Amino acid sequence: MTDRPAAVISDANVLIDYIKVERTKVLRLVTEHLFPIQLPRSILNEVDHLTEDHAEALGMEIVEETIDQLKKAAVRSGALSYVDKLCFAIARDNEWAVWTSDKPLHTKCKTEGIPVYWGLQLMLELCQAEELDPLARII
Repeated sequence: MTDRPAAVISDANVLIDYIKVERTKVLRLVTEHLFPIQLPRSILNEVDHLTEDHAEALGMEIVEETIDQLKKAAVRSGALSYVDKLCFAIARDNEWAVWTSDKPLHTKCKTEGIPVYWGLQLMLELCQAEELDPLARII
């Protein structure tokens, strides 16, 4: 990707997937070699086994949602959950990409012109950049 966004905002399902299979090293590699991972406090609160200290140790930046973003996310409409709408609003407002495994959020981002990555896509980019060995155990 040539025009890389300044940062990526992660939704809860990507973090849950990586933490569940003990692949948090990948999160650190993303922050070191691709771009900062922005983590809204509301999403951090949804992820069991991830504290603010642990997220920051992995290189993630905790971001506070604005009142306007919280209001927009609270409006009931479409297939997106509250946190997905919040993730989308923050990404749009800051011109960040979205990192998700959620199909409705991925579709919304594509439709609205927000750069979006599937959950495993950044691992592939790390392999292409030779920052992650696809044959190595990364636990």
